[in-house]
Amino acid sequence: MANRRMIPGRCSAAPARALLLLILGAAAALSVPQCRAAAAGEPGYAWNAPSWRLQLRTTTYGFQTVDPSGPDLDHLGGYQEFDGAVSGLVDGHLTVRAAGRFADDLWLKERTTTRERLYTGHVEGRLGSMLTARLGRQFVQEGPTGLTLDGLWLALRPSAMWGLRVFGGARAPLSRKIEAGTLGDDPAWGARVTCAPLRQLQLAASYAYRETAGRIATRPLGLEAGLTPWPGLRGTGRLSYDLQRERWDRAEALAQWQPRRNLPVLSAQVIDRAPAIDDGSYFARFVGAAERLRLARCTLRYEHRTRMGAELEYVGSFVDERTATRLGAALLFPYGQVGYSARIGDAGEESSWYGFLRWLPVGWLSLDGGATLSTYALLQDAPDSDQRDLTTIYARARARVRDGLRVSAEVQSLDNPVYSKDVRLLLGVDVDMGRGASRFGLDQGGWLR
Repeated sequence: MANRRMIPGRCSAAPARALLLLILGAAAALSVPQCRAAAAGEPGYAWNAPSWRLQLRTTTYGFQTVDPSGPDLDHLGGYQEFDGAVSGLVDGHLTVRAAGRFADDLWLKERTTTRERLYTGHVEGRLGSMLTARLGRQFVQEGPTGLTLDGLWLALRPSAMWGLRVFGGARAPLSRKIEAGTLGDDPAWGARVTCAPLRQLQLAASYAYRETAGRIATRPLGLEAGLTPWPGLRGTGRLSYDLQRERWDRAEALAQWQPRRNLPVLSAQVIDRAPAIDDGSYFARFVGAAERLRLARCTLRYEHRTRMGAELEYVGSFVDERTATRLGAALLFPYGQVGYSARIGDAGEESSWYGFLRWLPVGWLSLDGGATLSTYALLQDAPDSDQRDLTTIYARARARVRDGLRVSAEVQSLDNPVYSKDVRLLLGVDVDMGRGASRFGLDQGGWLR
C-alpha cells in the first residue's frame, strides 16, 4: 500500500523564468510605439496596426509518495504554459503564433521530466483574399488525417463553392521528444478538396501519405459529407479507407435534432473503426488478429433558460462477441449537476455517483467542488470480494485579481485500492496581455508603461 501526502514548498525554474521574461520583454517592446501613439492621440495611428497577445499559465503542485518497500519520494514541480501571437504585420498580411510549455520537478531526475516543449510555432501569411499559408510547427486536421506537422500548409479558396488545402513536411517528434529546436524526420503530406454545391450540403475528399522510420505508415483516403435538410436537424458522415492495408479504416455518422429551441436536444452517433496501430510500429504485426471496434452513443438533453434540466445517456461498445453498456442520468440545476451511471457487460461492472457545484459569491471569485464515488469490478457478476471502491474529490477557488490576472488554488484527493491517501495541492497564476486591435488584459492600467 502506498500513500501520498501533500507537502508545502516553492518551485523554482530559472531557465523557464528567464525565457518567459524574454518573451514578455519582446512583447512589451513591440507594443510600446503603438501604446505611445494611442495615448498621445497621434493622427497617424491606426487600430489595425500590428497587435500582440500573450497568455501565461503557471501551475505549481506538491505531494509526497510514501512507499513501505522503498524510500519516500517528494514531488515539487511546476508547469509554465504560454500561448501568444503577433498579428497585423506587413500591412496586416502576416501573423506569428507560438504555444508551448516548460516543466520542472525539483526532486526528480532530469530524464523524468520534459523541460521544454513547443506545441506550435508558425508564421501565417495571407496572400490576397484566396490564399493562406502557414510555415512552421502546426497541428493539421484534414479529413481522417491529424498530426503535428513541421512544414508548410496552404489553403486556397477560389470561390465560395470550392476549396483546396495541401500540406507537406515531416511529422513532429512524439512524446518527450517534442522539444524546442527538434524537428521531425518522418515525411508526411496530403491534400483535401471541399465543395459546397448547396447551402445545406458540404462535401469533402482527402488523401494523405505518412512514413515512420523509413516505412510507409498509412495512406488514408477520406470522404466526408454534412447535411442540414431543415432547421433543427443536422448530420455528418465520414469514411476513411487505408490504401496501405486495403481496408476500411473508419466509418462514422453523427446526427442532432432539436425541433424547437425550447425542446430537448437528441444526439446520436455510431462509429465502426479498426484498431489505430501505426503500420511502422512493432504492434503492426498483430493487426490481423485485432478485432474491429463498434461504438454507439445516444443522449437526450434538456436545459431550461433557468438552467434547470436533465440529461439521459447511453453508450455501447462492441468488439467481436464482447459487449459493454453504460447508462447514465444527470440532473442539471443552476449551481451544478448530479448524476448516476452504471456500466455492465464483458468488460466488467461499475456503479458511479458523481456531481459538482459552482458558486459565484462575488463577481471576481468562483468556488468549485466535485466528487465521484465508484464501485467497480473487472469481471461480470463478480463477487463482493472482487469489487473495489474509487473516490475522487476536488475543491477549487479562482479569483480575478484584475483584468488579465487570475489566481487559483485547488486540492485533489484520490482514494483507491492502490493509494489510500493521495492529496495534492495546486497553485496557479494566469496572465493575459495584449496590445493593439485586440486589446485585452494587462494593456489597461499602465502595467507595461
